[in-house]
Amino acid sequence: MNLAKYIMKSCVVPEMEADNKADALKELINLLFEKKKMQSPGLALDQILAREVTESTGIGKGIAVPHARVTGMKALACAVGRVPKGLDFRAVDRQPVKIIFLICYPPSEQTTYLNFVATIAKLLSDPKDLAEIMKAETADDILDILETASERFGEASERKLRKLKADPAIEQVPDGHAEIILLARLQLCEEMLANARSGKKQIRDRIENIRELVAPRILRHYDRLNKARSPALVSVEGDTCQGCFMKLPSQFVQKVRLDPEHMHTCTNCSRYIYVV
Repeated sequence: MNLAKYIMKSCVVPEMEADNKADALKELINLLFEKKKMQSPGLALDQILAREVTESTGIGKGIAVPHARVTGMKALACAVGRVPKGLDFRAVDRQPVKIIFLICYPPSEQTTYLNFVATIAKLLSDPKDLAEIMKAETADDILDILETASERFGEASERKLRKLKADPAIEQVPDGHAEIILLARLQLCEEMLANARSGKKQIRDRIENIRELVAPRILRHYDRLNKARSPALVSVEGDTCQGCFMKLPSQFVQKVRLDPEHMHTCTNCSRYIYVV
């Protein structure tokens, strides 16, 4: 996913002056509102602040991904704020947060949101990309880095997975995080196909290409879920599965978060889950 596609240059703040988490979140939410990405900032801000009280969205390495599902929005939008001095977000690694990706999205774009967050987490796990973003001088520079890194990551991940698929001597299955990304891409393309008025053949071809990369066992369960209780892949927010809306044991959610090598399913509805 090209992250820059969902971020307006005017929604990037290279040098935030906020000295606490709440003020930083308010500034970014108001920025999306001013740029007419949402009808009202109040409900989105309430949702984001409530989530931060329950569980920090600081995912480590100086990155935070606060988010809200906002009825009435037309498409996912993200505001980016850089805080060189760092903010206390009570992040999972207890380190100050220096770059914030505040994401708001409509209920119809759950899969787009999953792709977006997964791309951020994987892309910025590379210290070089993160360092480049922190050194960038302008909003244009930050967006250029995100776009270039997104394209490179997408191409590299597909090459790697195709190599694993093509070589029968390699029995290693791609890690759970890679499979989650593939399922998120697959689900996104299926949503696009359902709403497309043109270009359906290209989308179908893309779907088939992705399906070839997913492990058969995982794909079978994905297809069964889609027939019985679509969507097959959902996020877990505040320990609550966004498929069945049942609260999961906190210890289980923490285990899922710390174990990217394996796929996990909701203990209630059996959907594939991704913890953000």
